[in-house]
This record gives sequence, C-alpha cells and structure tokens, in this order.
Amino acid sequence: MNTSSAHDIGVNYLGLELRSPLVPSASPLGERIDSLLEMENCGAGAVVLPSLFEDPWIVRERGVQYYLDHLVEAKTALKIPVIASLNAATSEGWAMLARQIEQAGADALELNIYHLGLSPEIASEKIEQAYIDVVHCVANAVRIPVAVKLPPFFSNLTRLGKELNEAGATGLVLFNRFYQPDLDLLSMGPGYTLRLSTSAENRLPLRWIALLYQCEIGYLAASTGIRTGADVLKMTLSGASVTQVCSILLQRGIPWLRKIESELHQWMDTCKIVSLRETRGTLSHRWLENPAQIEREEYRKALQGYSQIDVPSWHDEIPLHVEHHSAE
Repeated sequence: MNTSSAHDIGVNYLGLELRSPLVPSASPLGERIDSLLEMENCGAGAVVLPSLFEDPWIVRERGVQYYLDHLVEAKTALKIPVIASLNAATSEGWAMLARQIEQAGADALELNIYHLGLSPEIASEKIEQAYIDVVHCVANAVRIPVAVKLPPFFSNLTRLGKELNEAGATGLVLFNRFYQPDLDLLSMGPGYTLRLSTSAENRLPLRWIALLYQCEIGYLAASTGIRTGADVLKMTLSGASVTQVCSILLQRGIPWLRKIESELHQWMDTCKIVSLRETRGTLSHRWLENPAQIEREEYRKALQGYSQIDVPSWHDEIPLHVEHHSAE
C-alpha cells in the first residue's frame, strides 16, 4: 500500500518552502545542469551548488564568472530553490562574492568556512570571532538568507550558534566533514584516499541538533552520514529542518534519493507521523529542564551498555587488518 500521499514531507528551511527535507549538499554532482535536474526529478527539496573558492588560480584560470553563469543556468532550469556555497579567504572577498552570488539569483547562500587554528599563539576566542566576523560581513552585504556550515570542533557550540545568529546567520549546517589526510606507508608520504561517510557518523550532528534546537537560534540542517529514510526522520525529530545528502549519492547515484524518500514514508507510517513540520524537534532536549544532567546520565548508561556487547576475549587472537588504498 502506498501511503506517501497521506504524509506531508514539506518543510521550511531558511524561509524557503521545500517539497522535501532531502537536499543534495555541495559536491561534484552539482557541477552539471543535467545532474541538478535529475536531483529535482528524484525528489530533492533544494540543491546546494559546489563551493566557489576565493583562490588566485580560480580567479585567473576559470574565473568567478564561470560559477555565476552556472548559477544563472541552474536557476533558469530548476523549479526548486538553488543554494550557492562560498568559501572566501578575505573579508573583501566574502562581501564582494556574496553580492555577486545574490545578483546572479541564488535563493540562499551557504558559507563554507574553513579556518584552522594552527598556532599556539591564537586563542580559541579569536577563532570563533573569525567565524562571527565572516557572518556579519556577508549578512550586511546581502539580503538573501545566509547559512553557516560549521565543523564540530568548538568548545561551546550553543554559545557560538547564538552569536552567529545575532551576527545575521539564518541557519546552521551541522557539520562540515573535513577530509583528513592519512599516511601512505608505501610512499612514506601523505595519503589522500577519500572515505565517504556512514550512518554511524550522524550521531554527532544528531546530538548537537537536539541540543541546539532548544536554543531557538534559527534553522538547522543536518549533514554527515545521511543515507536512509530512518536517518532523515531521526534528524527531523531532533530538530533539523532539512537533511543534506552527499556520500550515498556519490556511491549509489542520484536516483537513490527516491529510495530515501520511500523509506521516509514507510517510517512515518510505522511511527504514525503525518507531518514533518508538526513533528520537528519533538524528541529534542527542548522539554528538559536540565539537559546537561540528562547528557551525563545518558553517557553513564552508554558505558554500562558496553558490557552487554559481545566482544572477543582479550586472550583471543585478533588478526591484524592491513588496509590497502582502494576507491570506494
């Protein structure tokens, strides 16, 4: 029995009405118009274009105009919202490129900020202030909604989220998954094998979305490890407005969006959920008077639960697994 017609999976993200919470995130898949059209036809609620980087070689060889032309073409071809992504290096670049993106017709802008504190002389407050300054700069330069894609490496995300919202961020995307280098023992140098995310990795954004939802600091988008309809529903119940999808589409292809949506309808039917809008955040920590105390209690239960897992004896021989580089 097809129950999809009985479910309302429409959502609102950054003030934009979307038919679905499924949003393909910034990736090489968004470089072609035919791929973007396929995403729309397979049920995407919106799309995020690949990031425009403020780098000298891009300005010289490909040019910002190439990106803007692609954005204009995407807006012309698609009926769903098109969200641009920007990674600049200077305050002038953030403001100038954001204005050009807005003029090209983007429905919203996602800030892909990559700032690592590599010097022991830089205090953590200065790193956080750098994010706030970028948001303030861009929000003052454009009128379209601005979302910030954050890494999880902050000591107090609730405080930072509040300050980003006050600086002009309409929403937060949790989290930016940096591709960390490995070491190649054969070449005795860096290894850059791409490891795509798994559903096990989505517990980190799941936890923080639930905690941030109670702070009422704008829209929340879940990113990292979104692969199934169950993942989408869990994120929605925690407080996410949308779920960004990437790795599974790179692995299985864009039509996999249809499978995720089908699974979402099945889980909504199983859980007797009619509307995602009405159900968003119902399993977050919003109703708790002391979320920190509950977090501590859940941590204790998790450690106790480890003893129930069937693990090998310390005396059992565990074979050494040697990982070879291979494409996924």
